[in-house]
Amino acid sequence: MAWPDDGPWSASIGATTDYVYRGISQTYDHGALQLGANYQSSVGWFAGAWGSNVDPYPRGQSALELDLYTGFRQPLSDDFNAGFTYTHYLYLDDPRPDHYDYDQFELSASYLDRLVASISYQPDLTQYSRLGFAERRPSVCYELAGRWQLPMGFALEAGGGYYNLHSLFGVGYWAGNAGVHYVYRRISLDLSRFVADSTATRLYDGASANGTWVLSALVRF
Repeated sequence: MAWPDDGPWSASIGATTDYVYRGISQTYDHGALQLGANYQSSVGWFAGAWGSNVDPYPRGQSALELDLYTGFRQPLSDDFNAGFTYTHYLYLDDPRPDHYDYDQFELSASYLDRLVASISYQPDLTQYSRLGFAERRPSVCYELAGRWQLPMGFALEAGGGYYNLHSLFGVGYWAGNAGVHYVYRRISLDLSRFVADSTATRLYDGASANGTWVLSALVRF
């Protein structure tokens, strides 16, 4: 969810070799096409939508993830910002018999947009894992991400988090990524390597993105 730099409206179209979210592949090591649109007001609030194809089952029928979000960002000083985002995750044309739609409430704090810390709460998460099926249970995620700007449009990026699924499966897991980001005008490229601990593999087996390299391209309008 990018912040537009040259007007209240922005849109994007992107492609990635693997859609990885919180250390877990949403497409089982297959590519994804992703679209987004965002409105940013002059007083700090924003709203938008973002979508991607997903594969709920390996080698099975695909579905569409649609994220509808709104929130605000408020400067605390010249260097620090705070924000709140509400997101509703929808899964359209989903072949799974149960409903996996859920909500997320996220609080974040950033330093010069170089370092961002966030905590998010999902009150009604439904998931299936190798440890069983959990329906509409709460979970909490703690995440930290950073960027180090380099010359000629390059930047180093890294992030990670802890994902507390104790209410769902009695465990939590760690995951993260690091890579290189490049921007040329309205085009950006990312090459990242993802890692996840053994609990992620225990939960999601082949969907764990541990050791996965991902190349992504994005065009903003």
